[in-house]
Amino acid sequence: MIKENHSLTDEQIQLFKMFGFLVRRNVFSPEEIHKINDEFDHRLSKLKAEADPSEEPPSNNNWPNRNPHTPFIASLLEDPRIYVPSEQLVGENSVPIHSNANSYSISTQWHPDTEDTHLLMLKNVMYLQPTTGDHGALRVIPGSHKNPLHEDLLGLGLDAAFRKNTNQTSKLNEFKLRGEDIPSYIFNSQPGDLIMFNQRTWHAAFGCYEDRRTCTYNFYQNPESDEEKAEMRKQIDAQRSWTSKNKKIQERVGSQYDPSWLANSENNPRRERWIKWLEAWGFVDAFKI
Repeated sequence: MIKENHSLTDEQIQLFKMFGFLVRRNVFSPEEIHKINDEFDHRLSKLKAEADPSEEPPSNNNWPNRNPHTPFIASLLEDPRIYVPSEQLVGENSVPIHSNANSYSISTQWHPDTEDTHLLMLKNVMYLQPTTGDHGALRVIPGSHKNPLHEDLLGLGLDAAFRKNTNQTSKLNEFKLRGEDIPSYIFNSQPGDLIMFNQRTWHAAFGCYEDRRTCTYNFYQNPESDEEKAEMRKQIDAQRSWTSKNKKIQERVGSQYDPSWLANSENNPRRERWIKWLEAWGFVDAFKI
């Protein structure tokens, strides 16, 4: 049960720490989901219309949420239903680095989002359509954010299909197993449900369909130790490299931190703290188009 002030119970926090994920039901109302999907429809249609017809359509369409085209979706980052539980799990000084809308047309193979053991990174995922195990539901492997299980799965090459540029071969082929055969928790969901997971947790989604929709809100721990600060600098360098290699995509979908969001015309104190942190660490510059 989520408390009225949207904070998590001690039991929920323990479950997250133990298993690497936490499911929250009915976080958003049907009316809110309708509004989210309406903004999603308009933004997706516009981006598809602006796509270069000479290029092959991408298997996934994603774009940053913090933009003036989807104001309600953008506002959810500053909704206590998102930031209060996130700050409980990652720290009250945590910051939302990424916030994206995603439209998938292919399955997502097994992978973790990070290998780092020093910096805690949290992803909030909300599906905008009903999902089941054979219809695009997110799957997570409980406890896989911790070693030795996390590294054992790496040793099996479980992420080989996801990281297509690797020379590693997955043991699944040797054992004649499919990704769907890996024991996992399946997040069967209804629109309005939300799952939070440690980004070291192994996750996947199978039985994909055209325009499988999610909105994601990612919070990073504020680094304090030398190891945490070193990892944060790696994250910034990686983002700067990605931006320089994908300028055409960025110019089409927009920056992670849109100028309108950075202007903070509402004078939101939490956003102001986030912006100062993002500027000080160099994330705003790293995402600059």
